Amino acid sequence: MILPKIALRNLNRQKRRSILLGSALSFGMFVLVVVNGATGGLVTSFQKNFTDLVAGHILFLQLEKDDEGKLVNVIEDDSALMAAIESTGLKYTAVSRRTRQSATVLFNGEAASRVVSGVLWDEEPQLAASFDVIAGSAENMSGSDGIVISDMLAETLGLVAKKKMSYAERAVLRRDVKIRWRAGGKAFDLDKEIDREVKETEAARKAEQDRQFPGIIGEEVLLQFATISGQQNVGAFRIAAVVRAQFDTSVFVDRGFLNELMDMPPESYTLFGLTLEDFSNLDMKTVQVIQALKGKYNLVPYDKVRGKAVEALLSDIKKEDFSGTKTVVTNLNNELASFTGIILGVQAGSFGLFLIIVAVVMVGLVNTFRIVVYERTKEIGTMRALGTQRSQIRNLFLLEASFLAVGGTIPGALLGILTLKLVGLAKLDSITELSLFLDNGRIGSSVSPALLVGSILTVVIFTLLAAMLPARKASRMLPAQALRTQF
Repeated sequence: MILPKIALRNLNRQKRRSILLGSALSFGMFVLVVVNGATGGLVTSFQKNFTDLVAGHILFLQLEKDDEGKLVNVIEDDSALMAAIESTGLKYTAVSRRTRQSATVLFNGEAASRVVSGVLWDEEPQLAASFDVIAGSAENMSGSDGIVISDMLAETLGLVAKKKMSYAERAVLRRDVKIRWRAGGKAFDLDKEIDREVKETEAARKAEQDRQFPGIIGEEVLLQFATISGQQNVGAFRIAAVVRAQFDTSVFVDRGFLNELMDMPPESYTLFGLTLEDFSNLDMKTVQVIQALKGKYNLVPYDKVRGKAVEALLSDIKKEDFSGTKTVVTNLNNELASFTGIILGVQAGSFGLFLIIVAVVMVGLVNTFRIVVYERTKEIGTMRALGTQRSQIRNLFLLEASFLAVGGTIPGALLGILTLKLVGLAKLDSITELSLFLDNGRIGSSVSPALLVGSILTVVIFTLLAAMLPARKASRMLPAQALRTQF
């Protein structure tokens, strides 16, 4: 018990040196916690908000080729799938059975490519509730010809005025501002003036858009797409709701109405989605479902599925020569692989920065402990003469290093967590561009306990390694020689 007390006393004797080294470790830990916590929160919020748009966390498709070799994606019976899911014990909150097809949306000579999702609205009330509705309503759409479109699609199709100024419009504005500038005979910052006028113009256009959105409810748009047999068909849909969206990739309609246009059986669909209560360790849970399905379906190996979105999977499987039915089990992580890859890269970069900071501190620690050993030579000789064992001398220095590592990293981690909590208190729901990355209008955070513990242990181990050589040198000193040393 006496060695820890001596170690703490020694650190206190060299207070300035200890504070500098501990502060460097705290800063590294602070950066690691804040960056990884913030990016982890962004991923979690993005996954949570994107789940309803995709159809769930775990996705299931059945594919076969018709007589002409065309790929057909239809699910008619999911009883074996549901039995397998129940056998895994996974807890889920919703099941989605959607018909999805690539389509071209047409209105008054304008066209835009989107994915049309046929939804069983009575089975997915949470989808309608998740929409940020600008005009109309996504309620009571079951059995109707209604369609839910985004504000960006409405703008693309010319249903409302465009909000953003085009490059040509900005060029004209720059010319006009220059003319006014010369005519007025006054000098001003041209770029600043243009930015101000652009903001004013776009704010006025947005206000005009908001006035126009209610007026397009009930307008008819056309959807052109391929039927299940590959024939081209066109269906007329009535705009039921306009929603604010950051990812303008899909429009939503009633599944029964879409199935009829696609020549599909009324109860069939193309994509099964399972929304889990807890979607952490999603890849592991997906593999769980795959293991439960073995022997019941001809499964595509998960190694071929990992990291690929559904559209890319369909493209790959279409090129394969096979007969019968192939079954794909994928998940939300694969759908968002490019986004999560960027986030993981940021997290890896922050950990790399943390390791660089630790490495720099370790160099300082080695030199510091060498100086400490030199400064305490007589003290070490006295302790050895009084019967202190070599192992105790060595352990004394290692204890000092451990206390320094723990005392530096834990405050840095706590400060990082506190910073994330304070940032999370700010309401940012007015910034619509961030809506998909926010949790109830706030920046979420997700700090991994394993990462915290692992980082602290990494610092402790590196610190002990840095102190080991000076500690061993101190333990090998001969008492008489150390006592005779003059400074």
